[in-house]
Amino acid sequence: MTVRGFRTAIGVLLALAFAVTAPLAVAASWAKTQVDDTDAYVASVSELADDPVVRREVGAQLTRVLTTQLQVSDVPGASDVIGAVVDEVLDSDDFPTVWEEANRVAHQQVVAILRGDATAADGDVEISLADLYNLAAERMRAEGLPVADRPEGSLTFRTAPPQRLEDAQGAYQGLVAAGTWLPVLALVLLVGAIAIPAGRSRLTALLVGALGTVITTGLLLVAVAAGSEIAGLQVRSQDRALATAVIDALLDSLEGRAWIVIVVALLAFVGSIVGLVVTGRAARRRPQQLPPPAV
Repeated sequence: MTVRGFRTAIGVLLALAFAVTAPLAVAASWAKTQVDDTDAYVASVSELADDPVVRREVGAQLTRVLTTQLQVSDVPGASDVIGAVVDEVLDSDDFPTVWEEANRVAHQQVVAILRGDATAADGDVEISLADLYNLAAERMRAEGLPVADRPEGSLTFRTAPPQRLEDAQGAYQGLVAAGTWLPVLALVLLVGAIAIPAGRSRLTALLVGALGTVITTGLLLVAVAAGSEIAGLQVRSQDRALATAVIDALLDSLEGRAWIVIVVALLAFVGSIVGLVVTGRAARRRPQQLPPPAV
């Protein structure tokens, strides 16, 4: 094998390695951000305060608890008042604030268990909307309908089994490391795949890497869709709709990153094909150098 052929082979191998590493780097960096950074997590789920599924689930539970805690019976129109109060609370500026703070506290609980600062014995990881009940109760009392204090454990949505979080502590440490180093590795592989081959071989390596990246990142999107379904089944049935909405909101950002990679890879694929065609035509048009005449 010539030196040129060897460099081409190395470039193609590095391009294939990049194609495998790129989607892993995308997933690892996303997971590191969402798992380890509470602010990033809250930013991802904050818009769910306007999500119809979330509002429906929260409204249904709030209505049920207010109805059971009503301290008078047989009040004409009580259900209408409760419905109006629930709608008022959900439409108020207080609901997004309560929602974000509840998710912030829940995420901090998750991180504490993953880091070993808390244990499963400290209780379930839940999104607690107790403050929402207090706001609704005040409005109910203002309407002349006294309600008792919120029952312990109501208006809480379990998001993650603490024991499973404890079991995932080792994986968490690996995730943090992978989220840092896999993107660096992917960049090194890409630079090597482009820099080592020479001439048109560089375009060949780029074509192989781009096409491979489209395929592997497409498989990542398929895995994300399947993982979303599986993750939802790990939650209690009564909390599943809300948990699924949260999971989907988190995965939206991962899917967005994956689609960006696919679009860039497709552009690189098309560009490499165009480059190969143009350089091939230029080579055919170049006049062949004739050997010197024999003496």
